[in-house]
Amino acid sequence: MDTLEIKNLVVEYTSDDETVHAVNGVDMVIPSGKTLGLVGETGAGKTTTALSILNLVPEPQGRIVSGEVFLEGGNILAMGEKQLQAMRGDRVAMIFQDPMTSLNPIQTVGEQIAEGIQLHRKVDAKEALRQAIAMLEMVGIPGDRAMEYPHQFSGGMKQRVVIAIALACRPSLLIADEPTTALDVTIQAQVLKLINELREKEKMSMLMITHDLGIVAEVCDEVAIMYAGRVVEQGTLEDIFDNVRHPYTRGLFDSLPDIENRRTELKPIKGMMPDPTQLPPGCPFHPRCDYARPECGQSMPNARRLSNTHLVRCHLYNHTTEDMLGVKADA
Repeated sequence: MDTLEIKNLVVEYTSDDETVHAVNGVDMVIPSGKTLGLVGETGAGKTTTALSILNLVPEPQGRIVSGEVFLEGGNILAMGEKQLQAMRGDRVAMIFQDPMTSLNPIQTVGEQIAEGIQLHRKVDAKEALRQAIAMLEMVGIPGDRAMEYPHQFSGGMKQRVVIAIALACRPSLLIADEPTTALDVTIQAQVLKLINELREKEKMSMLMITHDLGIVAEVCDEVAIMYAGRVVEQGTLEDIFDNVRHPYTRGLFDSLPDIENRRTELKPIKGMMPDPTQLPPGCPFHPRCDYARPECGQSMPNARRLSNTHLVRCHLYNHTTEDMLGVKADA
């Protein structure tokens, strides 16, 4: 099984005379067989990070400035086009956010699943279609619907077809980019359950991109919190949910309603995400942070390891233990 390791990933988009600093030095590891939840607001750089793993950042506007993405020892960003085509959909597959735009409207769903199988498994059309029908049945769609077109399926069924396409070649790493965003709540739960069951059955690693901490709690082993193109806190599910350290992570949890105590007021994070073309100096979160110190606006904090599994990037943790405990207690 493959372990994914991202080192110092920097990605920019250039438009007119502006440069969007989308990803700003991301380091991340997804161990074999584990699920990492990548969490953050819209515009944090989550999808760009995912596209970089597949070396699919759109050119010429997008550019991977620096970094390495290792999958089982090989650097994906150094691969040629033939190597990339062989890897995409085979060793690494992606479930995109909107199933409505992910499917070809003039091809049957069976043909679309079979296409990837033929590309990577070198089987004839008949065998590829047989495997495609088996994949449809695996995701809960009757095999006799293989010759139907996407418009004949509901939103939830389309997302199941997209999942079938992604899993058709049994990838070792699955990237799921907000796979339930376009679905209603009951269908969301079914799709998440399906993804989780198939991941465990196939023993895949997974990167789950979401802004929903409830989804993270349900399907992830580890969590990375992303803000303005950087991972500001990372740890196990227990580290992040039971031992919050970064003020931004604390703000995300305080923004959630408390079902057990409905009188509790929500505490939204003040302000807005910074403009990625004009990131503030120092820590990008400091203009919104209740714990900001003078140095927060002057220099980028280093990542500090609080335990073997828990990492935080915040100036508060370059001070005393009392400061660290104080933030946890007051937050």
